[in-house]
Amino acid sequence: MRIKIALEAARGIEYLHNFAVPPIIHRNITSFNILLDGNWTVRICDLVFSSVVLETEYSDGQKKAAATVGYTDPDYYCGNVLTAKSDIYSLGVVLLELLTGKKAIFRDHYDGDISRSLVDFVVPKILANELVKVLDHRIGPPESANEVEAVEMMAYTALHCVNSERNNRPNIAGVVANLEQALSLSHGRMEDYLAGEGEGQQNGGSNETKPKLLNNETEHHQ
Repeated sequence: MRIKIALEAARGIEYLHNFAVPPIIHRNITSFNILLDGNWTVRICDLVFSSVVLETEYSDGQKKAAATVGYTDPDYYCGNVLTAKSDIYSLGVVLLELLTGKKAIFRDHYDGDISRSLVDFVVPKILANELVKVLDHRIGPPESANEVEAVEMMAYTALHCVNSERNNRPNIAGVVANLEQALSLSHGRMEDYLAGEGEGQQNGGSNETKPKLLNNETEHHQ
C-alpha cells in the first residue's frame, strides 16, 4: 500500500509538471497535502502556492519561498530559486516518511529528545546499507529477495530525490518509473508488509542491489 501511495503521488506531480497546460510547480508538497479518498486513491491538494511555469523558471525562476519546514528544497529556501526539482526534493521527503513512519521533523527520543530532520537522519543510514534499521518498526522488515529489492528501490529513489544538488535529482518521469518497478516487485507478503499487516522476522536482506534512477541518476548523495 505504501509503494502504491508513493507511486500515485508521483504520478500526480508528473501530471502537473509534464501534462498540465501550462506546466505547474506545486511548491508545497508535504504528507499533509497528499490525501486518500474513500477508494484509497491519492489526491494532491493545496495548490494555493503553486506556480505556473514559464520557460525560464525551470532553471532560474525567482519566487517568494512558500516553505514548510522539513520538506523544502534547500536551493528554494536559501536562494529563492524555484524549479521543478523543488517538488522532487519535497516528494523525496514524503517517500522517507512512508518508509520510516517518522515525520519530516521529528523528536529523536534516543538522542536527548531533540528535533531532527528526517533527511539528515535517514540518508546516512541508506548510504551505510543500514536501511533496515530505519524502516517503520511497527511493521515487519521485508523477507524475500523481491521484497528487499522493492523497499530498496523506493529508498534509493528517495535518496536521489533529496540530493542537496538539484541538478543531480531525477526528473519526475524517472521517479515514476522507479516506483512502478518497485510496485511490480511487491506482491503477496510484500503487499501485507507495506500495508502494515505483516509480522515478518528480523532480516537485514541483501544490500548488493542498489537500484539506480532511470533519469538523471547520480552515484553519491551530496
